[in-house]
Parts: sequence; C-alpha cells; structure tokens
Amino acid sequence: MNRKLQPIKDTWKKKAMSLCSDGWSDRQRRPLINIMAASVGGAMFLKAVDASGNINDANYAAGGIIEGIYPHIFWTQCVLHCLNLALKSICEPSENSPQFAKCKWIADLVSSVQNIRNSIVNHGMVLSIFNTYSELGLLKITETRFALSIIMAKRMREVKDALEKMVMDPSWRMLADTDAPVLHLIYDIWDTMIEKVKYRIFGHENQDLLTGQSNFFDIIHNILETRWKKSNNPLHCMAHSLFPKYYIEAWIGGGSDGVPRLSPHEDQEVSLNRSKCFKRLFCNQDDLRKVYIEYGAFSSGFSYFNEPHVINAKLFEEPISWWANHSALTPMLQALAFELLSQPASSSCCERNWSTYSLLQSIKRNRLTTSRAEDLVFVYCNFRLLSRKKKEYKEGSTKYWVLCGDRFDTDDNTFGELVELSINEPELELMTFDEEFEKSTTLGTELTKFQQGMMD
Repeated sequence: MNRKLQPIKDTWKKKAMSLCSDGWSDRQRRPLINIMAASVGGAMFLKAVDASGNINDANYAAGGIIEGIYPHIFWTQCVLHCLNLALKSICEPSENSPQFAKCKWIADLVSSVQNIRNSIVNHGMVLSIFNTYSELGLLKITETRFALSIIMAKRMREVKDALEKMVMDPSWRMLADTDAPVLHLIYDIWDTMIEKVKYRIFGHENQDLLTGQSNFFDIIHNILETRWKKSNNPLHCMAHSLFPKYYIEAWIGGGSDGVPRLSPHEDQEVSLNRSKCFKRLFCNQDDLRKVYIEYGAFSSGFSYFNEPHVINAKLFEEPISWWANHSALTPMLQALAFELLSQPASSSCCERNWSTYSLLQSIKRNRLTTSRAEDLVFVYCNFRLLSRKKKEYKEGSTKYWVLCGDRFDTDDNTFGELVELSINEPELELMTFDEEFEKSTTLGTELTKFQQGMMD
C-alpha cells in the first residue's frame, strides 16, 4: 500500500499538503485522533493516535503545539465545523440566547420537516405511496450537521406536489398503521454569504438594501461575524491573495451574483493578514523583500502580468494552471501559490473516516485492538483513494461511490445523498488493484483472506 501511495506523496514536496485531524471514541470508549494528509492527490489516511490518558484541554491542542515549534506551519480550524456551529446558533438557538425569540421559528420548521420525513421513511406503505409520485428521495441527515437540515428542508419543498398527492392517495383507506482544495475561496465565501443573506432577508421584509433596517438580519449577521472572527486565519487571506481571478474587473464589479468586492491588495484586512503570513513564511529578510516585490508585480499587473492574454486567463484558467503558465518571473510567489491553492479548508475527510472504523469495530468485534484497526483502516481507506484515479470511478454502476472524504468533481446533483456500502464488496475491491494484480489468479484468495481478517 505504501508503494502504491508513493506517487501521491511525491507531490507533497512541491504542492504541499495539509495534516487534518479529528477525534473519535471507539466501542471501548478509547479516544482516538484520526490523522490524514489532504492534498491535490486526495485525502490519505496516515494513522490513528490513541489519546488515552490525555485530557482534552488547551495543553493538548495539537495545532497550537505545532505552531509553537514550527512557526511557518499554520493551524486552521475546520471551516465546515465553524459554518455548522453558525447554523446551529441559527437553527437551534438556546433559550437563554439573545437570538432565541427571532430564530425559534427556524428550529420549529426544521423539527417539523424532520418529523414529516421520519413519518414517511419509517413506514413502508407510506414510503411506497410517496415513491409513486416522486423521483426524488427524502434525504437522510445527521443530527449534528445543521447545514444538512437546510438541505433537507429544501428537498421537502421540491417534493411538495408529491407530498400533497401522497396525502390524497386513495391507498390511505387501506392503511391501518453526502477532499477539495478550497482554502483560497474561504474568505470570499464568508463575505459573499453575508451579503446574500442580507439580500434575501431584506427582500422578504420589503426593506431597502441601503437604508432599510432588519432586527432579524442583525441577529444573523452578528452570529456569522462572530464565527468568522473565531475561525479566520491569516492563511485564508494569503491564499485569497494568490487567486488570479480576484484581481480582474469582472469579479471586482460583482459578476453574476451582483456583489461588489475589493481586490485583495486593496482590502485592509486581507493585506494585514497577508503581511503576517509573509513574515512567518520568509524569515530571511532578503527572501521577504523579494517576495514583497514579486507580489507587488503580480497584484498591480506590472510588466508581463499586464499582457492581455495573461489578464484574460485569470478568469477562465484554473488557478494552479495559471501560475504554472504565467509566473516564471515570480518564482517564490509561484511556489507559494502551488502550495496554498492545493490545500483543503476542512477536516471532514477525517470525520467521515470514522464510518470506516464503525464498519470494522462492530459489537461482535469490540475487542479489536487500536493498532489492528488502524492497519485495516489504512488499507481500506487508501484503497478508496487510489480507486478514484481509475475510470470505474466515473463510469458504470460504481460511479462516484464514496466512503472516505468528499470530492467535488461530480456532474450530477447528488450532494447530500448518503450511500451505505458494506466492508465486504468483492466487485469493488477488484477495481482497486492495478492490472498486474487484476490478472493474478490468486486475487480471489487474497481478497478472501483480507475480508476474513476484518471479520476476525
């Protein structure tokens, strides 16, 4: 497995990688820390650390310890987790919170939608009637993912006609009873999200965007701003500064969403955080002076960066491809762009990998040691990573099946759908081997031994 993973590891030196971690407790209540390496090659499982005997406090925060020892490494919070906490404050406000009175209706709505969904999917006959009127299914969500509550409510609205027909169906008379490199997008995502929320709320309340006032928006805005301040990291602004598209008029003027913006070198918050990153990443004063000069040439469109074809490519070309094609005159900034534009902004690949542990450590196999489970997860998860690079992942009956982490390269609307796969699937296992193994007559025997090892 390590030999098969080496080509991915070889990309880390030039394009870097992010160490992602997440905590979990197995069936014996042993605390484990999941460690994965996320890069442009995918999210690779590395190991699981048994944290038994350690107290989960500030003194055991890995991110802070690493930053203290290695100042050039940045620790960032999981963006999805921060967004989820913001949505939790909106969708499930506590009774003593200031936003409870204004946001309680959202919690009531989510609760009602959840009850409707459960009433349908938990009764076979009801679900059968619903399926006759709708090609869309009712999404399954986890209680701790508040973003999915919004997606579930949206799906409920999309199947409104089917729900009405289901209720009126004569059959009732017979009844007795979801790892992409998006670090450079985070700053703009938060900024744009707040503007779009304001547009929706003000439009619903018939308020003018410039002169109107909305107490409900003030509450939501305060929640989002607070979460952003807690999760914002200088590295977000540094990556934001290296995205070529953010310097052209088509984006600054608002583009298709109509939200006006500032280019990164004109934004005060971005500029201050960018300087912090430069100083931490380039301790040598000569290197620091050179990288400032290179960024000045890039951001101001100096010399070659002012060529029409270079400017046009900023809008249509992939950011890493743009830096590879047009930044030979700024080698230090190019190397930094290769690294930051290849990084994820979430540790969801670690969190989702716990489902693999759950498949291994069942009630019948609760005496499985952490080291044994780690080895099995290493093979199982990384086989999935390697299989993504094969054509079977995008073709045929196994198209886009996912068990370890998210990839945003699908061409259909399957976001939020959950797929359950067994740990023992011979047909899928066959697709993870190279040609040399596929032709081997011992493949079936080896797979049987591998699966039997999991069962033991």
